[in-house]
Amino acid sequence: MRSALLSVIFCAVSVTSVAQQASAPVPNKTNDVEQLRNELQETRTQLSDSVRQIEELRRDLDQLKKQLQPTSAAATVESTSASAIAPPSAAAADQDPAFLASKVTELHQVKVESAGKYPVKLSGLILFNAYHNNGNLDLQDQPNLAFGQAPGSPRAALGATLRQTLLGIEAKGPDIFGAQTSADVSIDFFGGSPQTTYGITAGLLRLRTANVHLNWDKTTLNIGQDTLFISPLSPTSYASIAEPAFSWAGNLWVWTPQIMVEHRFTTSDDSALVLQGGILDPLTEEVPPTQGRTATAGERSGYPAIAGRIALDRSTSANFPFTIGFAGYRGQQRRQRFLSINNQPAVTNDSWTVNADFKIPIANKFELSGEYYTGQAVGGLGGGIWSSVIYPDFTFPHAAIHPLHSAGGWAQLKFMPAPRFEINAAMGQDENVGTDVRFFASPVTDSGFFAFKKNRAQFVNFIYKPNSILLFSLEYRRLFTLSPVFGSATGNHINVAAGVRF
Repeated sequence: MRSALLSVIFCAVSVTSVAQQASAPVPNKTNDVEQLRNELQETRTQLSDSVRQIEELRRDLDQLKKQLQPTSAAATVESTSASAIAPPSAAAADQDPAFLASKVTELHQVKVESAGKYPVKLSGLILFNAYHNNGNLDLQDQPNLAFGQAPGSPRAALGATLRQTLLGIEAKGPDIFGAQTSADVSIDFFGGSPQTTYGITAGLLRLRTANVHLNWDKTTLNIGQDTLFISPLSPTSYASIAEPAFSWAGNLWVWTPQIMVEHRFTTSDDSALVLQGGILDPLTEEVPPTQGRTATAGERSGYPAIAGRIALDRSTSANFPFTIGFAGYRGQQRRQRFLSINNQPAVTNDSWTVNADFKIPIANKFELSGEYYTGQAVGGLGGGIWSSVIYPDFTFPHAAIHPLHSAGGWAQLKFMPAPRFEINAAMGQDENVGTDVRFFASPVTDSGFFAFKKNRAQFVNFIYKPNSILLFSLEYRRLFTLSPVFGSATGNHINVAAGVRF
């Protein structure tokens, strides 16, 4: 803005100078007229540049005003994509000169240029996690299950990682069929550890989400790989970014190839009825046996999965903001039994869930959120403690197959005593029906584990964000896992995180 003002002042001085020179007597009228024409042309050029700069600043200020509109006081950390932190309200921003300065700087920074000449935005989160574990846990840097302690094995472990660092790219495209087009992709480094020297610190690149969006006024079409729209929430945790918190403990999630349509019916000035529906790749939890693509049990059925959700969204209401939704999912799975090629057909079983989700602010500084599900054969969605069916032994093809019924969910209470500080306490649990788990003497799952009866996780964390870029987090998590074969086991995980968003 300073440069625009200087240009206007310079132009005014130039016009005054030209007028003075025009009124003063000069010996050579021809040269004077030519000089006057040149100076007037230069003045027009400078004025045109000044007007252009003022228009650019006006557009930047309009964009800044839109970003400073009142938003929800808190934002949960989600499946990934690499989402940006929601800006504070306009009132809070007016009292924070540093925030305003950072936004003005952001508006004037050099943008990433795409081959198609459309706007592209690069974002990410460089995340450092240090941890201390107590107990026999499945993953050291992001544990989900606790196992019984093996004789002579150490009970504690300490380490650090940056494998949960995120990178994202967002792009906006032209309008088509009256819709604004856009796309995004997010990756992390949680795809495994290479078997090489110091490979434990060299996480492999992994695709998380990739989407193409067509946005009309009240309708959205999403095509790509994303989190389950029937399970839109996740607990807030910077200890669990590679997989959302309470995976294997009641939180349904998976990055699934899907096509989803959403339509919003406005019911009042501050509320809307949201309808969502889509078809999904019917993923199941089998680990790929080779580097190539092999069909999962869901894909072998020959049919896509279908899902739908209906929600009442009053998140922008000034009186009582809340969101509550109900959803369902249905697919099929097809697996081989013993001697199925010659005598017995493959077994086909249904996969389904019924879901509910809610987010309700309480008073001024509290927020309650959570999800619940019940279903059958939903290991591919993160349910059933990542188990859809069980077998009597490890032999393949299997002599018998039995689907698992399961139920689970999670709830979180968020407390925000200050604008840049929050405390989250949450608990989640996933449980398979006891009669199903005990159907065979030693039930085995597709994941290679013996079937689990119950898995429970609890955490409390403290998150501090000194500005819009930095964040610090301290979390304590306790795990409890119950197996009908090995009994119960517990474990503790302490995680310290530091991150920088860009």
